[in-house]
Amino acid sequence: MIVKFHARGVGRGSGPIDYLLGPQRDREGATLDRGDPGLIEALIDSSPYAKKYTSGVLSFQEADLPREDKDKLMDSFERALLPGLDRDQYACLWVEHRDKERLELNFVIPNIELLSGKRLQPYFDRADRPRIDAWKVVVNAQLGLHDPDDPLNKRALMTPSNLPKAKQDAAQAITDGLLSLAAAGELADRGDVVATLKQHGFEVVRETRKSISIADPEGGRNIRLKGALYEQDFRVGQDLRRELEAAGERYRNEREERVRAARESYSRGVGIKRDGMRPRSNNRFDMVAFSAVLDRVEAVQPCRGNATAVSVESAFRSKVKKGLPAESIALVDHRQIERVARARQFCHAD
Repeated sequence: MIVKFHARGVGRGSGPIDYLLGPQRDREGATLDRGDPGLIEALIDSSPYAKKYTSGVLSFQEADLPREDKDKLMDSFERALLPGLDRDQYACLWVEHRDKERLELNFVIPNIELLSGKRLQPYFDRADRPRIDAWKVVVNAQLGLHDPDDPLNKRALMTPSNLPKAKQDAAQAITDGLLSLAAAGELADRGDVVATLKQHGFEVVRETRKSISIADPEGGRNIRLKGALYEQDFRVGQDLRRELEAAGERYRNEREERVRAARESYSRGVGIKRDGMRPRSNNRFDMVAFSAVLDRVEAVQPCRGNATAVSVESAFRSKVKKGLPAESIALVDHRQIERVARARQFCHAD
């Protein structure tokens, strides 16, 4: 499994919804797993913020997974992405695609915190990528999923921006990627190796008979690359296959240590993200803010006010059950209750 976040996030809510489900909600191979598409669309359209939603996909090599595993994955990913938030504080749509002969779990999250109406930023790559990558490593190991980081499975070379910090680890990551490209027939000799390194943004600073050196993207001493791939007389052959198999065996032998390190990294990342989310998770329930969200949704899609009103009422009731302070409960007046009832009545009549 790999996790991808899309660069999209602006425009009308119909964009991501129509892509995932089809304009007539009949896209072949698409299944709505969770969420209300109409509500998600209305929340996106009513958002006053520049980036209105966050979207992405959990992409699998497997053609399908048991329903129980898919549910666990969606639950676990939401906790990893938004630690510290209750489910009534955000909205999330999950749509399953199986039209490419493999499973994809697509998600869309409006960038708005529902209890306060404030801006919500589920994902910022530089801050959140290490935590999400660690989650991916742990989940792939737990469920025995196809591991894209195994040298035998790699299909791409790392770039300078996502190299491991340690020089030895960086050299190994580059080598694993190049080995896979060579095994796929994309590299034939050392000239191809040098050209590929440069195409991916690496600065080749020295070539010797037995090695190639590249500039460290972080500065400091150069990274020296050694092995069959980097030798002057390198040609694709049996030696390459043996080296690729050895890299795969080494990777699998280090599985336990890798998963342990990923768990630690994930735990640290969740703590940092939760601290950043804490002001939101401690927000007092504010019916005025809810009413403002409802105003915006009704202005865009009047009938969708029903779904939002019901979510308002549902979230309020859950907060009461969790021991909401009496002064917060007092924010709910008869006009708001009547509004919920009117919205329900309006759409039931449709």
